[in-house]
Amino acid sequence: MSDSGPEPIKEIRRRIARDGRITFEAFMRLALYHSDGGYYSTPAPFGESGDYYTGPAVHPAFGACIANQLHRMWELLDRPSPFHAVELGAGAGILSRDVFAYAANLPDDFQTAVRYITLDRYKGPAGPGSGQRVLTESVPLRGITGCLFSNELPDAFPVHRFRMEAGRLREIYVSVDASGNMIEVTGELSTPDIEGRLAGLDWGWPDGYEGEVNLQAGPWMRELASSLDQGFVITIDYGYLAEELYSPARTRGTLQTYYRHVDGSSPYQRIGRQDLTAHVDFSMLMSEGESAGLKQVAYLTQGVYLRRLGLDSMMEGLRRLELPLRERTANLRAMRELADSDGFGEFKVLVQSKGVAGVKAEDIFPTKEFLIDATPPLKTDHHMPATESTYPRSNFTLDVLWPIDGGKDS
Repeated sequence: MSDSGPEPIKEIRRRIARDGRITFEAFMRLALYHSDGGYYSTPAPFGESGDYYTGPAVHPAFGACIANQLHRMWELLDRPSPFHAVELGAGAGILSRDVFAYAANLPDDFQTAVRYITLDRYKGPAGPGSGQRVLTESVPLRGITGCLFSNELPDAFPVHRFRMEAGRLREIYVSVDASGNMIEVTGELSTPDIEGRLAGLDWGWPDGYEGEVNLQAGPWMRELASSLDQGFVITIDYGYLAEELYSPARTRGTLQTYYRHVDGSSPYQRIGRQDLTAHVDFSMLMSEGESAGLKQVAYLTQGVYLRRLGLDSMMEGLRRLELPLRERTANLRAMRELADSDGFGEFKVLVQSKGVAGVKAEDIFPTKEFLIDATPPLKTDHHMPATESTYPRSNFTLDVLWPIDGGKDS
């Protein structure tokens, strides 16, 4: 078996040679997070020249809405100082820059109170406009009063994959054939936690049905709860509740690849050079959060969420600005994309709280009076050009097929 190629491929092949097979979770972890050549080891995947882009890159109104949300949560916590705003998986730092920029429109005492911290496993922007950056693979903070939030983070957690065979759950492993090509094989479950996660569902799955189980989501929720003394957790991502995620109609699961904004190739091609992602099980985040002491406050679509945080007011304000028609149109188009029901607008938002008595979903949003004169932010050089921002990462079907025989790791 060849030991050539980038480091993630070498390590995957070494482990298969040693053990005969590895779980898909181990394969995905090495492909994405290997320190020398894993997909997320550089910022290259993001943006126009990369493989996908996220909501904050479309328009700064996303960050402006998050700034309004942080301000409202600061009010609900009786205006503490410091108020910690902790961004998880900050990536290229676009969201932090936009939150900082828009915070200049908010009350001075809020600006003084905010301590913005970004967490990511890789180096990125630091200094004014990006907050204090902490390099970490975990959430090493304690005693936080404020808000921990993420955008498109749990979808990148490595997942176990399963398949129904003869009415039984079998795990999908990665091995190689006689020619050295990576292939999928099935076997007994590597951990009883997979069946435990699925035990509460009314399966009814046919033979051949495939799906994913994200076992990292539970420990992650417990980490967040341990970090937070009082405040909120916001998780924005694409996914579903369990009954929809594991619907019998979704026979091939939600695992997907991305390479230069194109989706649907084999996960065993371009290892370390293409993204691997799976839809988030929001039911798991809710139940694991509840067990860890996080109370569910709200669960809604991103489109509704951003509108409640001022997106419509910002669009109305933009129409009143004296701008060239081309610039006004580009900004309006990008702002609409954030709430488009065929793309980003169908992302889900989960808001949870800890140590905040009696807070309800309607409480977390600013009043109409607060938003009525919302200042509209404008696109800058670090946002996607209007001609490019037409393909959200979420815009793919959930039953895309790929060849699993002869998958080349080139």
